[in-house]
Amino acid sequence: MMLGIALATSLLSRILFLVLLELYISKREKAKIIISPTISGLALLSMILFCRIQKANGNPDMGKEFGQWYLPISIYLLLIVIGIISFAIAIIKKVKSRRVKSV
Repeated sequence: MMLGIALATSLLSRILFLVLLELYISKREKAKIIISPTISGLALLSMILFCRIQKANGNPDMGKEFGQWYLPISIYLLLIVIGIISFAIAIIKKVKSRRVKSV
């Protein structure tokens, strides 16, 4: 059950990352504000589930820690950071555009 949830959240966060890239091309700011924290949340949930599954299975094999532990966690952390930065940029742009309209 936990493995299925981990796979689903991991796949969904990666699909939403591709959607976020498309939103940057089409310049839709409101959708970025919604999708960015969703990506971060799903990636965080996936990372937590991945760590729990790895611990339940006895951690990574000796000598294979990079490919079985550090690389997947770094990918999840990258998605979390990209989601946070994208959210911050979208909010800053929205605030600046409101200030320009009110002046």
